[in-house]
Amino acid sequence: MHLVYIDDSTDRPVNVFSAIAIPHRNWNEVFEYIKSWRAHLRDVHGVPVTYELHATNFLSGRGSRSTLGHLSRHRRSQIFHKQFQVVEYMKRWNVRVFNVCNAGDDQFRAFERLLNRINRTLLAWDSYAFLICDEGKEQQYTQLVRKMRVHNPIPSNQTFWSDGNVTRNIPIDRILEDPHFKPSHESYLIQTADFLAHGLLRREVPTSAARKRRIHLSFDQLDAVLVPECNRADPKGVIR
Repeated sequence: MHLVYIDDSTDRPVNVFSAIAIPHRNWNEVFEYIKSWRAHLRDVHGVPVTYELHATNFLSGRGSRSTLGHLSRHRRSQIFHKQFQVVEYMKRWNVRVFNVCNAGDDQFRAFERLLNRINRTLLAWDSYAFLICDEGKEQQYTQLVRKMRVHNPIPSNQTFWSDGNVTRNIPIDRILEDPHFKPSHESYLIQTADFLAHGLLRREVPTSAARKRRIHLSFDQLDAVLVPECNRADPKGVIR
């Protein structure tokens, strides 16, 4: 069983999702590790443990002047960059990270592709998943999961399936229950997924500010935690 924390980042028309899959037996160790990282940010950088690490606002300083005004943009960028090393270290607890990047300006299509890949991988791992998502699109995501659990036509990568059909119905039976939605400010792990998604977004769509602070290179620190089987044609296994 895996607990999968999901968040997204968007710069239209590009939509990115990142999902952190944690084996249930290792959840306590992972959570204690993330708590220790947040304690380090508090003790060394003065970032309150209750402060929500939302990548866009954190990097720009938007809305956080009273809380993080003592941190320069350069220092916030260094913290953002370090977060990816923190995630890479989680491989010791068999944490894995799934990523999808869709340039078609269709967020729900991106989410659908992410779920299909998670479902297929969990089948290979002989495991199941419980999804924990950021609040905001509860109805749409829940309806999509319910539909895909019943009707989920998948095209063959060889043009036709063995029965001659172009698509085959492959329900996402490895994803249990409806997604659980949680406010991101109450979840360190959803906040971590947000940082990952934003890092991939800026790798794909680098802005001048991202290049200046080298944010567009942060995602490239990930390696061991990634799932290359998601897309062998992509060096980071990003679903496209």
